[in-house]
Amino acid sequence: MAATITDLSRRGDQGFALPALFGEVEGHLASWITTANSQNPTQLLSLLTGPAGAPGFCGWTIKAQLAALSGGQPVELMGQWVANLSSGAVTAHAAMASGFSPGAALGGHGSLTGGVGSTNSAITLPPGPLPLGAVVASSLAAGQEFFCFAFSQHSFSNRQAVALLIAKDVVSGQWHLSLTDMAGVIATVAWNLARPQVQLATAFRVDFFSSGFPLMLVRPAQWLPLTPTIVFTTPLPPVQWWDPVALPADLAIYNRTFTSLGYIKAADGSEWLQLGPSRLVVRLKDPVS
Repeated sequence: MAATITDLSRRGDQGFALPALFGEVEGHLASWITTANSQNPTQLLSLLTGPAGAPGFCGWTIKAQLAALSGGQPVELMGQWVANLSSGAVTAHAAMASGFSPGAALGGHGSLTGGVGSTNSAITLPPGPLPLGAVVASSLAAGQEFFCFAFSQHSFSNRQAVALLIAKDVVSGQWHLSLTDMAGVIATVAWNLARPQVQLATAFRVDFFSSGFPLMLVRPAQWLPLTPTIVFTTPLPPVQWWDPVALPADLAIYNRTFTSLGYIKAADGSEWLQLGPSRLVVRLKDPVS
């Protein structure tokens, strides 16, 4: 069964209002989290700060408490996507919750350190109406749960982001948190059961030569884990083997980017929506049987 898709797009005559859009998404997110938590009582998701809780800023700070994985203590992951509505700066960050300090940073969202992320001053804050493409995609299929929100401000530039992706890692069965800034940079935090240790990523696992032909869908979609910074040390660090972090079945990657929301029809008759330059795609229609 394909994911549930909600189109929240605005036409130019409706005007551009990021807080209003995020407020709509907040309702969908709250409902999804309630059901997802009831289905996963040992892995609880919580919203620390949302778009209504930080005047002048817009976004989310979300925590995922995983099942007890080591010594009886739960692992806690955190993700932030916060836009400064005065400067246009977008901060996207994913890390362990132990790096979080509540306070006035980011309009009351607090400060998250460690992990991986970026701040990119790429959001457009126009004085007048601006078309806006926006979509919420979600699934509550057991073991394949995910919630994704993406938007695109223009059809001719890089003004788009996957502002929020909460997904089950179908390899470990644990939540992972992912997001991008307005230029397609990906920040992902997950947990490696085999180590155990935190697992970070900034890109999908894709063919390095796949930007051209043949154009293809890649399933299952997997994150490309980060390795330590390459510096010469003595003795050399050990070789690391990484478990994959694979996304649910209704998510995949496409080896070509779009500057806006793109549409793909695969050879098996399935139909997909691509969410900007991140290469993430969500299934709109199942394969023809």
